[in-house]
Amino acid sequence: MEPIYLNSLNCTEFKNTLDSLDYVFSDCDGVIWSDVPYPGVGEFFHRIKQLGKTVHFVSNNSVRSRKKYEDLFDAADIKYGFENLTIPSIAIAKYLKSIKFNKTVYCMTCPETINTLLAHGIKCKHGPEDGSELYTNYLDYFDDDDEIGAVVFDNDFNVNLAKMYRAITYLRRSEVIYISGALYNYVSLKQGYLSLGPGLFNDVLNKETNRVPIVFGKPGKLLGDYAMKRVGVTDPSRVLFIGDMIKQDVGLGKVAGFKTLLLLPNNTRADMMAHPHLKPDFYTESLSSLVPLLNNVCL
Repeated sequence: MEPIYLNSLNCTEFKNTLDSLDYVFSDCDGVIWSDVPYPGVGEFFHRIKQLGKTVHFVSNNSVRSRKKYEDLFDAADIKYGFENLTIPSIAIAKYLKSIKFNKTVYCMTCPETINTLLAHGIKCKHGPEDGSELYTNYLDYFDDDDEIGAVVFDNDFNVNLAKMYRAITYLRRSEVIYISGALYNYVSLKQGYLSLGPGLFNDVLNKETNRVPIVFGKPGKLLGDYAMKRVGVTDPSRVLFIGDMIKQDVGLGKVAGFKTLLLLPNNTRADMMAHPHLKPDFYTESLSSLVPLLNNVCL
């Protein structure tokens, strides 16, 4: 089925679409804000809640601190945003606690993911942040450590060769759990601009270890499952997932059984139609463009 341009619907058609939904899950970066919130996003979610929909946020971004998230949600005029946010670091910590993990995690992650794991009572090791100028010194990074029981890769923008060697060494032991959070090969630095992301290094790690990680980041189904569990969703087809990335956001929606809405700041309609198998159910330019339609329904 070809994606539906929401702005082309009349008021009755738009209302019927909303009536088929009970939940609206939304990405954050590239949807609600870049460095500052986009115009009209607060009003969009206010109207959605007025219509009785439950709003939740699902982001791959574990890099940002709680304080920074709260400041951005406040600036966007979205109340209780962080309390209704699911990110990989929290899902990973909850998973490790659920399996009674009692060893040490080797973290190829951002500092905030380490802080989250530590806050849940999980021991962590990480680094080195700098490698060696002499290549033969890299032999030191091939030493195994029996204390390590898991390797977690999540949004490490300071990844280096030394860390890769350590992770590869630990993952040679089949009993070491391998977990990934965000798998972004590209990230949105500002509206309309994409840059290389840490997921590219995750791909190298997979290839060199011949291991497949347990994925708690988009487009992995487990992150969607965890978000649904938090909110109490029993029918995923009643969820609309909003995102700006085809692979991560539409991909998550499809594996989780959600309906999907793609925003087009980083993609064109031609990009969307050219994808071989990931097609959103709906698309639009921005959340603010839907506010007039929502106003008509609400009023």
